[in-house]
Amino acid sequence: MKLNTKKSLYVGLAALSMVAATGFAATNASAKTYATVTSNSTLTTDPTTRNVATNGTNALYTKAGTLRGARVVAGKATLAQYGSSNSSQQYFRAYRVATTNRGSVYYKVVSFNGNLRGWIYGGQSTSAFGGGISSANTMTQASLPSVTKGYTLTNVAKNSLWVNPKWSQYKAQPADMSGYKSGDTFTITGAATKTREGWLYYQVTDDNNSAVTGWVFAGGLTAPTTQPSTPTTPTTTPTKDNSIQIVYLNAGGQQVGQTYNWIIQNSDLKSGAKLTNGAKLGDILTNPAALTDAANKNVPSGYTISKSQPNNPVANVTVGSNYTVYVDQKVQSYTSQLSYYDSDSGQPISSSSLVEGIYPVFNDTDKAVFTSSTQGQLPASVFDNNVFKTGNLATLTGNAVNIGGKLLTPTWNFDATKTKQANANAKYGDTVKLYYKANPLS
Repeated sequence: MKLNTKKSLYVGLAALSMVAATGFAATNASAKTYATVTSNSTLTTDPTTRNVATNGTNALYTKAGTLRGARVVAGKATLAQYGSSNSSQQYFRAYRVATTNRGSVYYKVVSFNGNLRGWIYGGQSTSAFGGGISSANTMTQASLPSVTKGYTLTNVAKNSLWVNPKWSQYKAQPADMSGYKSGDTFTITGAATKTREGWLYYQVTDDNNSAVTGWVFAGGLTAPTTQPSTPTTPTTTPTKDNSIQIVYLNAGGQQVGQTYNWIIQNSDLKSGAKLTNGAKLGDILTNPAALTDAANKNVPSGYTISKSQPNNPVANVTVGSNYTVYVDQKVQSYTSQLSYYDSDSGQPISSSSLVEGIYPVFNDTDKAVFTSSTQGQLPASVFDNNVFKTGNLATLTGNAVNIGGKLLTPTWNFDATKTKQANANAKYGDTVKLYYKANPLS
């Protein structure tokens, strides 16, 4: 009996231990919870301020990494390689942001080369990129050459113009070269190097057609063979003794765009003035307001100078210091374009069939009717506006036609009913179809 009791005791303790262990494991398994998304929205700030580089501390997921069902798109090692890459194609553009109930921020990003797309942890605040990504300046300001005029394109098929240097922005686009003619000369207005590759690009404008403008690889330009008779050699390297750094801040005090180094030339100095660190502009420059001009000309893309500026007269700014300029983001707007159709045939009304061969002038009053700050649904009430009743878009007048020896002028009146039907799903920014009913010729 004693042996049996002892054996029973051991068996009981073992069973109890197993139950306890099993219960603990079950508790742990059931305690695992997943985060939930509390907000998810498209980023609307200037796209060029949303270029980022990965650092390899966080992976890229199909959705926020702490959500149920999130799968890895690219691991930390891959993102570390992208972050230390010497190729601009491996930068990323952030375009959506989400927050979770745990306070974590995730950004949806896509690589410039389009190979990777997904969500990555971005820190605990939506005011700045953090976590697995950081802001990236894909281009670094460079100095202009001593000669800026008279350049030609060496081989337009190999090195043409770009709106932004190729791969310096997500989906960078070639510039419109339709107005270019072989042999046109160009003036260099800007210079920058690709931050990763170090390749020099120049911003140029066609001397014969200012609409032809953009960025070109420096090796794609041929310098003029004839130099100016009195060449100048402006200072092109900023130092603490010859320049001022212009820093652009938004209303929240965060820097936007790149710092611009404004270099003071000796030709800008008053007679006998010395260009040195700490000198006040009002004491040494013939025109201290030139700093304001430089700040206005180099505002980051997508921003405008704010009316609220620090009380810091340019005359008091000193050489070697930072000059702060506050900027406001440009308000995004969506304006629809107009097209004209015949209500009976459903065919477009050709401009050549109208008097003087042109459609009605799409003036500012008309544009205001079709403009919105958001790309939302275009309401049917738009087509009840007076501009269609008594205004510029109420009637179309055609060229006079000879019928039976009598000159008659065709006219069309705006057809609100058919126009509303045709644009039931239109949004601001879409091309709107306007329908007009032909009047009988008499």
